[in-house]
Amino acid sequence: MKIPLVVAAFGTVSTEAAATYDTIDREIRRHLANTPVFWARTARVVRDRAANASGPIWHSPLEVLTELAAQGYGKAIVQPLQLLPGHEFHELRRQCVQSSLPCHVALPLLTTPQDYHGLAEALATLIDKRQEHAILLIGHGTSHPIWVAYHAIETIFRQRFGRRIYVGVIDKSPNSTTVPGEIVAAGWNKVCLIPLLFVAGMHFHRDVIGSGPHSWRTRLERAGLEVECIDRGLGRHTATVAFIAAHVEQTVNRIIGDASVWQER
Repeated sequence: MKIPLVVAAFGTVSTEAAATYDTIDREIRRHLANTPVFWARTARVVRDRAANASGPIWHSPLEVLTELAAQGYGKAIVQPLQLLPGHEFHELRRQCVQSSLPCHVALPLLTTPQDYHGLAEALATLIDKRQEHAILLIGHGTSHPIWVAYHAIETIFRQRFGRRIYVGVIDKSPNSTTVPGEIVAAGWNKVCLIPLLFVAGMHFHRDVIGSGPHSWRTRLERAGLEVECIDRGLGRHTATVAFIAAHVEQTVNRIIGDASVWQER
């Protein structure tokens, strides 16, 4: 039997998330036409919410792996649908270790310098057409040591697009409270917000473009900036979805071709 791919997404019940995951799923299947593809949701609270709302039945990674073992598969590849290897990634690995089915948990999307440069190129069309704007990329933020990756994103994107690139986060680290002032001090009067999120969901609509006093949009407007918002996450742009799928394809082919990865268990 072929080695199946389990795509492990955080999960959310919004219509936008469903459209995002469908878009990513179609592109992954196009790139990996001969690989069985399955999906799991890592967030228990989201799985419970969907079940209580009589929505689709979503399974945890461990449940999906258990079912694959019952179907006769001998091993599986798990691909986290995450940007960075933070708390959620390590929790996913802990869950997968409990599986009776041997599985290899691949790394998230941004792990090598080439990945960072690849994401910059995937967003080039959005950024290049806004030469009169500062560009503010908004990520989730984290308390995990991987928080330094946001500084790497800013550095690499500035190499590609110049110093009009800024990176901020919704929560935790890195501290980006001074970013609105930095944009104004650099002489910009327009800024475009681009979410560094797979799904432009609740956090984006509340904490980035919401009307509350602490949202990014409110803070930027309070600083005197004209704000444009890209209201779709990375999973809804053609170029970034192609980048995601190509990354997954390369990962799957590498793992299948490297027998040593299965000796980790």
